[in-house]
Amino acid sequence: MTSARWASLGVVLLLGCTPLLGVASCGSNDKTGGSGDDGGEGTADGTTDGTGGNDGAQGGDVGDGGGGDTGDGALADQGNPEVSCGCPSTATCGITQDPCTGATIQCGMPCPKGQVCVGSGGVQSCQTQTSVCTGKCGAVLDTCGVAISCGGCPTGQDCIANTCVPQSSVDSGPTDACSPLTCTPNQSTTLCGQISDGCGHTKSCSCPAGEQCIGGVCQGTPPECEPADGGASDGGAGAKCGNVGNACGSGTVACGGCNGNTKCTGGLCTACTPAACGTTTCGEVSNGCGAPAMCGNCNANEQCYMGSCCTPLTCGEAAEAGIVNTCGNISLGCGVQKSCSPCGSGESCYDGGCCTPLTCGEAAEAGLVTGCGAVSIGCGQQKSCAPCGSGMICKGDSCTTCVPMTCADYGNTGCNHSDGCGNTLDCCTGGTVCQGSSLCCLPGQVDYQGSCCQPQCDLSLPPGPQVVCGLTIYCGGTP
Repeated sequence: MTSARWASLGVVLLLGCTPLLGVASCGSNDKTGGSGDDGGEGTADGTTDGTGGNDGAQGGDVGDGGGGDTGDGALADQGNPEVSCGCPSTATCGITQDPCTGATIQCGMPCPKGQVCVGSGGVQSCQTQTSVCTGKCGAVLDTCGVAISCGGCPTGQDCIANTCVPQSSVDSGPTDACSPLTCTPNQSTTLCGQISDGCGHTKSCSCPAGEQCIGGVCQGTPPECEPADGGASDGGAGAKCGNVGNACGSGTVACGGCNGNTKCTGGLCTACTPAACGTTTCGEVSNGCGAPAMCGNCNANEQCYMGSCCTPLTCGEAAEAGIVNTCGNISLGCGVQKSCSPCGSGESCYDGGCCTPLTCGEAAEAGLVTGCGAVSIGCGQQKSCAPCGSGMICKGDSCTTCVPMTCADYGNTGCNHSDGCGNTLDCCTGGTVCQGSSLCCLPGQVDYQGSCCQPQCDLSLPPGPQVVCGLTIYCGGTP
């Protein structure tokens, strides 16, 4: 598929996975009655006479002018039933939007292990992954925006709108059209992380203060992190903290840390006793409750060790005590390890003493160098003193011409293969390019869990973020 076709979908790709939020609104009916055909204006309740008219005005439903007599139209609120707030009865799991407040809320209970919460036709329910993926490919989102992998397509097919279809060449215009890179594709969406336009250009986006990057989109507090009844919302006692399970049972969300004299216990900020120095005279003491307690500093020649100031031995004092008898590190007390008998230039500390390894010339004079293989030059070191030149490899202590492997050795497929001579092979053919570690895919496709996957918007879904092929795609028209 050409980049022009791609651009016509108005997509922006970015790493990661993000919630797919449905948009709902509270509807309203026009309570003001319109005028009758030839008669006077009918009102909302249809009680005003429509003088000499044929059809009375609409008010709520229909206000019938009735030939100039009293109108008997329906009451206005009969045409405006009360909107039900909160989760609909058809949503038994996951997250949705409250149609009255617009807030994202949790519904029902998270799905058990092995099931995922998916929505279709206004119904959100827990289903097995097998049933969700029947006849589908690519990635399907649960209602929390977590990607459910349904696998790739056979060779010669592309995954379009979660369906495997035969590959085809489509040209709908200029081939150099790409969606412009922007961190704010619309007024209500801010992207974050590394985003791509699908044409090789990338851009780094970050979130404004007070929001966090969740699945590539900046969001406020996730509904899973809203405090329980009576809980604080600023990291105080009762606030949600740490990583908690999402509303679908398919992943976790980060709810931040705790403030003040509280600590995170079982996903909730709970009151605790702050740290105190007690018998500690230096350094700091922390118990996970609030800020650590600062307990003082030691003098320049002292070390803070086990909560107290301690003076380690000098190398001279260690020598007088008979401790220094090796070039390696010795204990000077107070947790200090140091070498007091370092070796000189060209020497190595080996087996407790200073050792001078042979040079390659000395090794050759000693008859140690017999070929290109590594030889022992003493002091525990191995080195090749006759390395092979470019294009040669050492086999059996002799340099021989390296015969590189070819793509035929790898079945003429894949990429980033070693040729055995220090180079890599790219065996992609038929217009495919290397994706991931070793996969050949058509341009525009990505390596998703070992298969070539075509990121593309599902136009049957509402505008907004979608997760396809492990990437978050912003599907909202050209920004």
